[in-house]
Amino acid sequence: MTPNENKIIIFNDQQPLFQKIMEVGFSSYASSLKNLPDFFVLKDRAIRCVDEGTPGGLHSAGSGILRDKQEILKIFRDAKVMGITSHDGCGAAKLYARTNGLDESKGDECGKKFAEEIAHELALPYYHITAEEMARPKEFHIARVAYYDGTGTFNFGDGKTFPPGFIISRKIQSEKDSLFEGSLGLNIAFGKNGFGDLLTKTDPFILVAIGETEKDVDNLKSELKKLKHTFGNKVIIESFVFAYSSF
Repeated sequence: MTPNENKIIIFNDQQPLFQKIMEVGFSSYASSLKNLPDFFVLKDRAIRCVDEGTPGGLHSAGSGILRDKQEILKIFRDAKVMGITSHDGCGAAKLYARTNGLDESKGDECGKKFAEEIAHELALPYYHITAEEMARPKEFHIARVAYYDGTGTFNFGDGKTFPPGFIISRKIQSEKDSLFEGSLGLNIAFGKNGFGDLLTKTDPFILVAIGETEKDVDNLKSELKKLKHTFGNKVIIESFVFAYSSF
């Protein structure tokens, strides 16, 4: 089976869940889940990439490799991060290599070096996530969603209740940096390494704002509107609220 054939199979396998969610919208779907609080418990506070293959913890593209180092150190300290990771096939690390005139094939090496340096400076454990450990095929991305998380605690679990997607930790970083990560996710999803032309007006990519109050969600949705125009009606914005006090 070729990677493209496998991609189509996975896309079709995801359809029932997406149809179920979109029949009522993300908000109604999420609020109907009795176990919704389970998706707002992080098993750790280690930094992972926004890649859908590295769920759990907190997130920053390439563990911050595309950002100013001192800025990232401050963000991670303030967020009380407990560890730093890198991973195989990191698109952010590859972009870093390309924009710095380095060999793109050395992207993962750049990602590892940066993450190790950050971990060392923060006196935190470092771990590299191999392709075999990732929650997606190593050949391509399977995200049809980007979670714009204003709570700082969301995780999509095993991908059976909430679809696997990029996770942008808006809670711990600025709007500018969060939208940049959102644009990276969109470009990956619509590119050759994502579902590409399988994403259409009928089966769109979904930007999902998650906040603790309706006001939070409204603000996050306003931010996401700055991304939506890039791919027209192939991208939609959904949202839902999770308030710990309601459970």
